Amino acid sequence: MEEMNMIRQGLYLQGFSVYEADTSYIHNILCTMNQAQASFTAFPHLNQEVPITIVDKALMRDE
Repeated sequence: MEEMNMIRQGLYLQGFSVYEADTSYIHNILCTMNQAQASFTAFPHLNQEVPITIVDKALMRDE
C-alpha cells in the first residue's frame, strides 16, 4: 500500500491527475521495469551475446 501512496504522491507532485484505476496499472509497469533491471544487473553483458536459433527442418520444406 505504501507503494501506491508513493505513486499517487509522485503523480500529484508532477501535476498529473490521479485516477485510482490507473495506479495499479502504473504499479504493474514499475514492477516489470524493476524485474528487467534486476535481470540486467545479474547479467550485465547479456545484450552482447549472440542468440541461439534452432530451426526445425520440417518447417522449411518447399511446397
